[in-house]
Amino acid sequence: MTFNMNKKAIIDVVMYFVIFVAIQFAVQVAAKVICQTAPMNAMVNIVCSIISSVLTIAIFAWRRWAPVSGDYINTRPWFTLFWVVCLTGGSCLPLTFLIEQSGLTLPDQYVQLFKGMMQHDLGFVAVGGVVPIAEEMLFRGAILRRLLEVMGNRQSWLAIVVTALLFGIVHGNMAQGVNAFLMGLLLGWMYVRTRSLVPGIVMHFTNNTISYMSYRLYPNAADQTLVEFYGGDMKHVWLAVAFSLMIFGAALYQLNLRLDDSHKKQRNY
Repeated sequence: MTFNMNKKAIIDVVMYFVIFVAIQFAVQVAAKVICQTAPMNAMVNIVCSIISSVLTIAIFAWRRWAPVSGDYINTRPWFTLFWVVCLTGGSCLPLTFLIEQSGLTLPDQYVQLFKGMMQHDLGFVAVGGVVPIAEEMLFRGAILRRLLEVMGNRQSWLAIVVTALLFGIVHGNMAQGVNAFLMGLLLGWMYVRTRSLVPGIVMHFTNNTISYMSYRLYPNAADQTLVEFYGGDMKHVWLAVAFSLMIFGAALYQLNLRLDDSHKKQRNY
């Protein structure tokens, strides 16, 4: 019986992942056929991203693969979500520094893709709007939820790591993949503690919004390392990273307390 349940869970997880990738691929192929452009321009990529994300949200909600509930919001977790925003803000600079120090860089095609998306106002609808919702519904709402049903709380970290790995792989390159994996660990941890997509969507939205706004305010920073951005002074980089880590640590401490409280309140509804 247990073997059959585990086998069914694996099949479900693979199915969720394949459907997500298939939606992305089908929309891209349709766009190339309709627009007759190769390679596609930034606006076409933005529209494709929005359409594929909306389709993912609609299908996963319709099939109830990622159940959506208002129970968590009913607990009024506003201060908890404030600390989620702080956690995200405090993690951005240290993660960027870690990726740079590891020697990983974005492939040129990804750099040009992101620059094109960031230059358009509609790009925010994709990057900061529907993409975070679609990805959280897939990776936390469907895949992690299904793994937790089989593994239980004792093996919750294994389920979180597996989901984070898939989250990293789907980004298609090592630089983003490592960042997404580490972020996926935090997103998974928050989902396990709350069984809600809301904290993850807020974190995902905040992370992508910071990236979008950073590019719009400092477009040249996309071609600079942190050392170059801080005028070549490594001391300033270390101070900025240390300050970010203090924010991150304080937010993590608060969330460790508050996520417990919100989970207890949610169970009482």
